[in-house]
Amino acid sequence: MAIAYVRRVLLDLGFEEVPERLVPASLGLSLWVSLPISELTDRSPKQLVADDDGRTELRQWIADRLAADV
Repeated sequence: MAIAYVRRVLLDLGFEEVPERLVPASLGLSLWVSLPISELTDRSPKQLVADDDGRTELRQWIADRLAADV
């Protein structure tokens, strides 16, 4: 579910592929969604997509991260 959610967010933001600046190719999306993100109180994307607030927080974090790297 987390992978599908992240892909949908990326499509909504105009990204066909997962940008390497978000998910390093060496990790891959399936591993990345299991890793804690320090800026999100050490919760993983898998944990965040479990509820509406977490999904909103993850979406905003992804948007901010991609906007900052432009």
